[in-house]
Amino acid sequence: MSPRQLLASLATVGLMALFGYGVWAVLGTLQSKANHVVDPVQAQALLALPGTLYVAQDGSLYSLQGLHFSKLNTPPGDWVQVAPAPGGDLLAVSKGNGYSDVYLLGPTGQVIRTLLQESSPSYFANHFAYYPRVSANGQTLFYAWNWIDPYANYNVDFEVLSVPFANPGARATVWSLSNLYYQGGDVEPLPLANGGLIYAKYFNSTSGNGAEYSELAYVTSPGAEPQYLTTPAQNCSEPSLNPQGTEMAMICTNNQLQTSTLEVASWNGSTLGPLTELSPGPMAAMPTWSPNGQSLVFMNVPQRSLPFQLYWIPKAASSKPGAAQQVTQSLALTATSAPVWYP
Repeated sequence: MSPRQLLASLATVGLMALFGYGVWAVLGTLQSKANHVVDPVQAQALLALPGTLYVAQDGSLYSLQGLHFSKLNTPPGDWVQVAPAPGGDLLAVSKGNGYSDVYLLGPTGQVIRTLLQESSPSYFANHFAYYPRVSANGQTLFYAWNWIDPYANYNVDFEVLSVPFANPGARATVWSLSNLYYQGGDVEPLPLANGGLIYAKYFNSTSGNGAEYSELAYVTSPGAEPQYLTTPAQNCSEPSLNPQGTEMAMICTNNQLQTSTLEVASWNGSTLGPLTELSPGPMAAMPTWSPNGQSLVFMNVPQRSLPFQLYWIPKAASSKPGAAQQVTQSLALTATSAPVWYP
């Protein structure tokens, strides 16, 4: 193995540590290819949801309208992590060898412009940019970006940065500093209408057993001391706020191994209410609210040996939410890519 290949492998190991059970989820999907997995355009949804949903599978992006999927016309690449953009456009990440770039796409997948180009002719100057999100006013692009340790390039601890959406080449603003030195880092930024930010902050357990956990952190301004909204025992990440700004969905493990649950809690702008479990898993991931804020979609597996499918929970914001209903079957959706749901 060449030194370059070794460093790339070590970087991959660091990423696995960062994404925790999210990466386990993706590996579980890859290991389940023996099941009958089909291209989404050859499949039909089990129920029709209103509007348009965007999902990722095997490096390609798809839209779902009614019961039918269409493949987006993206350039060749390994595409993941779609997110809403102003005017009904999409953000998306294209993964490369040791880096990832962020693009602005049209609704059918055409590239409008490159937002973040993190590749470099120098291998050690490559960076990963993940989890792009645009602020509520459409003016700021947030993302998770890996700080490079000059003495240990396989250390891929992430921090949350922001740049002007209209000028992403401008000097980035640092919103969070990871604990660095193999603590995992800060990912999944969720910009708020009040100007604050919520993100998932990963830690290594102080017990020395190598275990990892995540807490949801809230900051009011760049570099501010974080207020932790969840506990290490709850181990929550992947926050999603409804359009009304009153209910937050998240994924938690509650100290369970290889199990994650979908939880929801009220949000008053600074604190979370008690968490309520909406789905016991077994491997819930990446919740997204409907445009009207009344229901949720998320990823889950029908059984542990099967790949990830899309699920829907009606009346998720009410005191009596509906039961989770399976939307797709025979797919292998990317469980680290949250769906996008447009009207």
